[in-house]
Amino acid sequence: MKNINWDKTWIGLLLGLIGPSIAFTIYYLINYSYMKIPEFIDYMKLGNTYTPLVSLCVLTNLLPFYLLINKEKYAGTKGVLGATFIWAGLIIFLKFFT
Repeated sequence: MKNINWDKTWIGLLLGLIGPSIAFTIYYLINYSYMKIPEFIDYMKLGNTYTPLVSLCVLTNLLPFYLLINKEKYAGTKGVLGATFIWAGLIIFLKFFT
């Protein structure tokens, strides 16, 4: 198997975008799998819990960030940080415009 060069910005960006999505999916499957996804989204909107939930899911970006920074893969770290800013923009949009 070919070794992956983790010191690329796009790899960090991909890790930073996929990690919170996986965390959100796991949360849904563990706690609300009896609901269909549109019902779950409506339930979260009703209780105004989607913004804090997405914010907590973004904390999963700490793992690849620290792993990459400890291995001195700074370009990958930039990608994870960029993805975190993308998620922050989504959270601000959800908070103020929905």
